[in-house]
Amino acid sequence: MSTATDTSPAPLSLRANTLWNAFGCLFYLGCQWLTSVLVVRLSTGYENSGALAFAMANGVIFASIGLYKIRTFQVSDLRHEYSSGDYVGFRFVTIVAGLLWSAVYLPLSAGSNVEFLAASAAYLVFKSDEVFSDVLYGIDQLGGRMDYIGKSQLIRGVASLVGFSVPLALADNLVLGILGMAAACIAVTLIFDLPHARRFGPMAPRLDRARLSGLGRACLLAMLASLCANGIVSIVRQYFGATYGSEALGIYASVATPAVLIQVSATYLYSPLIGTLAKTLLEEGRARFIRAFFRILALIVGVVLVFIAILSALGDWGLQLVFGPSIAPYTYLFPFVLVATGCVGVLFYTNDVLVVLRRTGAMLACNLVALVSALALAVPLTAAAGMNGINFSVIGGCLVAIVLSFALIMMDDRKS
Repeated sequence: MSTATDTSPAPLSLRANTLWNAFGCLFYLGCQWLTSVLVVRLSTGYENSGALAFAMANGVIFASIGLYKIRTFQVSDLRHEYSSGDYVGFRFVTIVAGLLWSAVYLPLSAGSNVEFLAASAAYLVFKSDEVFSDVLYGIDQLGGRMDYIGKSQLIRGVASLVGFSVPLALADNLVLGILGMAAACIAVTLIFDLPHARRFGPMAPRLDRARLSGLGRACLLAMLASLCANGIVSIVRQYFGATYGSEALGIYASVATPAVLIQVSATYLYSPLIGTLAKTLLEEGRARFIRAFFRILALIVGVVLVFIAILSALGDWGLQLVFGPSIAPYTYLFPFVLVATGCVGVLFYTNDVLVVLRRTGAMLACNLVALVSALALAVPLTAAAGMNGINFSVIGGCLVAIVLSFALIMMDDRKS
């Protein structure tokens, strides 16, 4: 069911789409990282940093439900089985579902820590807008205009940084800073993202029960799998914060946040290629699909290794430059954080390949085993290795899922 019109913008080349998407999204990520720097610089101690890290961890779990792992399904819907309105309507439903889950989960995870609870609630406002904008980006991507995504991310990055830092500096209040960031990003969604997505045709939310049910069934297992995959990092961090306190978690988060560059670089690198991968499977067969899968994998691994080498060499100097000498005793964590986030990036790629293959049940099984493994490792490893136990737990859990995913992708190939 195509919603494109004769006046829809002409698509850009794969190279242009990849460059725009990567540049814009990395810029936005850099601005988000700067918020973790500013929360340290504009606060006394690492308590606000710990509260923000806790809120972000809860936000990742909320986003797993809100996103419902439907972006890959959406951009690989080459036969237009669902309309843009179906995807937008479904996104409203999943955001509400994520907020209802958070209303139950947040008090349990935050316990009696009012600071954690308030920061997490405010962060959900920001994250809800971010999750909604993703479905608009899916419309842009399916229309071949990922330059809209890149430009949006550039504007959103600056807006989020200003919206966060000004209230925090003036009022010395983390919650106001998060709400200011949310307000700035909502403005970008209304002023930039919605008008550009409408250029590809009607996209008014459609809340047809049969269509919503169809999308819900199609991506349910993938969403649960994504929840497990994101939980590998988030729940291990939350366990550490609950066990060792907000200051310890804030210190770890200050070291770890820049390393997310590796994970998202891998994601932004292959994201524009998912549609092409799905088209290869549909038109050229499974053998060519597998070859394309390994070519993209080699590109991801190569980029990740380069990032690890460069950032490891600069990590101690860079972290002290940004956070000051107080972070020096903890910079030894950085190389291990880089490896952990690299593993997460590769895991997300194999997850998306399983979605393209429509093997969401297998994806869920892999990630569930990985989550259980990471949590089982977290208790003894954090006790033995402290903050590095978080990294070792994440690496162990991800490697389990990656190996299982590889086996399932190749088994699927042998069935062809």
